[in-house]
Amino acid sequence: MEPWHFWLLASLSLMILELLGTGFFAFALGLAALIGMLAALLNAPAPLQWIAFAISAAALAPLLRKIMRHWAPSRRHSALAGESKPLGGIILLDNNGQLKVKVEGDTYFVRSVSGRELPPGTPVTVTGFDGITALVD
Repeated sequence: MEPWHFWLLASLSLMILELLGTGFFAFALGLAALIGMLAALLNAPAPLQWIAFAISAAALAPLLRKIMRHWAPSRRHSALAGESKPLGGIILLDNNGQLKVKVEGDTYFVRSVSGRELPPGTPVTVTGFDGITALVD
């Protein structure tokens, strides 16, 4: 195998690894490996291939992270996990006839802590979570 084959395999492996959700870090390394492959195709010596990879990885990782955050910003204003302040929501009835609560654009299963009736359309306060179920009062 020629050196550019190894760079191509590394690039593809890193881009597949990105599917696990590494925050575009593995994707940036995959692109940097393609730069290393380009250096290998131009018959650059191995140290120069690694330098091209390192410099492009150092430049691409923060650049891609910034670009992707700009293009796909989160609509969420709170973290929800471990949230200590109450959040407002509205009770909905989903297609299966189950009650859910909509909080900041996302829907969750709902359970009333006080046991009160929760008709659809009712504004509620989410006080916490029990797994994936929102607790309302």
